[in-house]
Amino acid sequence: MVLWSLGEKGKLLELKVSGGFWGRNDKLEVYLDGSFEYQDFRTSSRRGSTIPSFLLEELKGRLNLLLEKYPEGLKLGAKGGADYFIYNMSVYRDGRVVTYYWTDVSEGIPVELSHLDSLLRSVLGFASETWKITLYAKVDKLHASEGETLKVLVIAVNPGPDDFSYPSPTPCSPDFKVLLRNPNGEVKELFPQGYDPGKPCIQVIQNRTLKAGGTIRLEYTYSLSEEGVYTVEAYFPYAEWSEVRYAVALKISVS
Repeated sequence: MVLWSLGEKGKLLELKVSGGFWGRNDKLEVYLDGSFEYQDFRTSSRRGSTIPSFLLEELKGRLNLLLEKYPEGLKLGAKGGADYFIYNMSVYRDGRVVTYYWTDVSEGIPVELSHLDSLLRSVLGFASETWKITLYAKVDKLHASEGETLKVLVIAVNPGPDDFSYPSPTPCSPDFKVLLRNPNGEVKELFPQGYDPGKPCIQVIQNRTLKAGGTIRLEYTYSLSEEGVYTVEAYFPYAEWSEVRYAVALKISVS
């Protein structure tokens, strides 16, 4: 287990993201105390502040899992397509640098990297101020056995000073849309514990608000009935036609 100290100022990681049809080119440096430096080289914009403690601890935990599984790093090239993002991450550990390189079209991305990648997108969204809401998903296991029950927790946090208003298709709709793709590519929608998808409900748009500093947490369960790699996708808000919609995805391996 890799241990991180909250009191240290040393660098935790450096992430460079490039590529895409619009030529993305930005860099994020995160330090052990939660401070960060973000720079978008396309626009010459730069900012720094502090990552919220809940996000920093989640980031450290997921880095631990990746470092334990791949202590010498990883390099995964692109498989097909010409329009994709390249992720080049350096993790600072025990006086040395461990590098991880992947793209959003790489094949064979291990579940530990997928787990981290989904959170890194939220961290980048926060650091660049392109996301008003921090959305992430957690699972109780990355590797499971056939027949086990998977627990999924989806969390949305409003870290800013302003309330965030969003629509819901009906007063009965959950706040998140959560999909699970099984190894055969079939998609099943998951509903939070205690929610009855068959309950009659009036079809009218409901406006909701996630207060400044507020959090939404919903838990889901699913019985893993076959071997292979599953993908959990989470979206906020639920409505696809919302002006702003956040999305994260992560993988689970079942054997």
